[in-house]
Amino acid sequence: MKQFLFFVRKEFLHVLRDSRTLFILFAMPLMQILIFGFALTNEVKNSRIGVLDNAKDDASHAIIHRLEASRYFDIVTIIPGNAQLYAVFKEGKIKLAVVFPPDFQQQLFHNNTAPVQLVADATDPNIANTLSNYATAVIMDYQNDIRNQPELPYTINTETRMLYNPQMKGSYNFVPGVMAMVLLIVCAMMTSISTEGQ
Repeated sequence: MKQFLFFVRKEFLHVLRDSRTLFILFAMPLMQILIFGFALTNEVKNSRIGVLDNAKDDASHAIIHRLEASRYFDIVTIIPGNAQLYAVFKEGKIKLAVVFPPDFQQQLFHNNTAPVQLVADATDPNIANTLSNYATAVIMDYQNDIRNQPELPYTINTETRMLYNPQMKGSYNFVPGVMAMVLLIVCAMMTSISTEGQ
């Protein structure tokens, strides 16, 4: 036991007097946790999207403003026409395009239905599906706000509740895993430093 305590004391003295070892033990793990835990994330937000507004009416503008206000989307381009739609995707400028047909508001208020086309870049199917779901949710929120008809009886309203991570933050999953990875890296590097010192 006495030899073990001497060994621990020797290692502490070595760590405190060696600036390189202090950097590896404290500074590098802290930077890795900040970078991998908080900078890198699998959350889909501020995604670059484009809008092709063939209607240019109040209803389409209201939905566009809602998309802009959402933290999930960043409208980077207004597509002038159908011919330019696929060119914008080929250039890699956007991940999703929201296409409004002509007379969108008229169809919505007179026919009680109007189509909105969501064109997604499916090179990454998960992101494409997620963005489509987010855009659909924004459009459905607008639809619910403009409905003036009385609610039908026996209406089922679905309420979603997220347990354990209601904010849907990816850092809660990444940080513990990164901490374990950093510990493994530090142990390997400290071993190599001690071997090099001998």
